[in-house]
Amino acid sequence: MGIFGGGYAKPGKGISKEEAAKRNYFDILGRKFWKLLQLNLLYVLCNILFIGGSIFLAIGYDWMEILDALASGQVVLLPPLPFLPLMLMGPFTAGLTYVVRNYSRQEHAFLCSDFFEHSKKNWKQGLMMSIIQVAVFYLFVTAFFFYRNFFAAQGWNYGLLLGVALVFAVMLLSMSFYVYPMMVTFDMKLRHIIKNSWIFAMSKLPQNLIILLIIGAVHGLLLWYLPNIWIILMILILISWTSYTMNYYVWHIMDKYMMSQLEGTDKTKEESVFDDELQNK
Repeated sequence: MGIFGGGYAKPGKGISKEEAAKRNYFDILGRKFWKLLQLNLLYVLCNILFIGGSIFLAIGYDWMEILDALASGQVVLLPPLPFLPLMLMGPFTAGLTYVVRNYSRQEHAFLCSDFFEHSKKNWKQGLMMSIIQVAVFYLFVTAFFFYRNFFAAQGWNYGLLLGVALVFAVMLLSMSFYVYPMMVTFDMKLRHIIKNSWIFAMSKLPQNLIILLIIGAVHGLLLWYLPNIWIILMILILISWTSYTMNYYVWHIMDKYMMSQLEGTDKTKEESVFDDELQNK
């Protein structure tokens, strides 16, 4: 299997239940670093046609002219075509999430076989979710610039608009933490996944915001000061690191409020808030 081989069909020696309960973010990251690098490369290779298609469709537009027009207050719509190929990446995102979810909770995962198995198993929901996410992102950005330009044309202060847009963006990004981990863990309908993700986004907002700031700071600083290095790191490790960080954080929440329903325990009174039609995958 080349770079993705390394005896992927051979299970590791495993760890005890006591060791599994003592999760440490940096310890797992260090032990699984090379696996995360391989997983990142696998994910990029599987999505290379979609990423390349998006770049190819974007080349035909003068983006500096579009950005200048938006900055000057002109009513300009972002070209929709470059976003369309990105709507097809969801199934492989589900495969990536399954592997890093197992890493984050210190369970074994076969890098290649589990990646492709769970990409295939969750392809319908993964595809629908990626279509929804890209469409919502496009509509959100388009609506923001439209209303910002409208407020500016009317001479109104759009500080309130910026505040509302920021809160809405934080909520949407916080939801994205939970969508794919639920998808690969529970046998749930997509509407229940979205509903429960929204509940977690609201109920765990302070914690979500901290994780969002950490991830955003890493990507934002690299993109602002070292854009070429950011591109290289995105190809090598940043995608799987981002997914690992989100899954490490999300798992203790899902374990507390959702896994307890499968185990028939009463770990918390809050679990009744969430959809109770759960079935472990």
